[in-house]
Amino acid sequence: MKLFLISFFILSAVMAADHAIHPTREVAVIVTKEGYYPKTISVFEGEKVRFYITSTLEEPHCMIVESHKIFLAASKGKVTEAEAVFNKAGEFAFYCPSSKNDGKVVVLKKQLPKREVASEKKPDGMVWMPKEY
Repeated sequence: MKLFLISFFILSAVMAADHAIHPTREVAVIVTKEGYYPKTISVFEGEKVRFYITSTLEEPHCMIVESHKIFLAASKGKVTEAEAVFNKAGEFAFYCPSSKNDGKVVVLKKQLPKREVASEKKPDGMVWMPKEY
């Protein structure tokens, strides 16, 4: 029992650390006769993306993201899923060779906000003051 509890706490800590390092974004994709919906998916650098895909069409389709080794079958009435971490900013194509559908995952560079400290002096020598004064 003691070994089980220790293992449980270690596994919980590892899972929490992974979620803190790679926050998860869930994205649903539907294959229609017009193509993928949505056709463009935007995520931030370092996010883990969980894709869910289904289809409104009778014939089978798929979604392939070669750069992240994802292949998902899209069938009417069924949902398939896969995960990938997008660590690099840029555009990554997804497509289905049988239907000629295509789309892209746009990975945006994560930018930290620039913060000013009230006690820091501005370049002109003035101290920061609230706008009301």
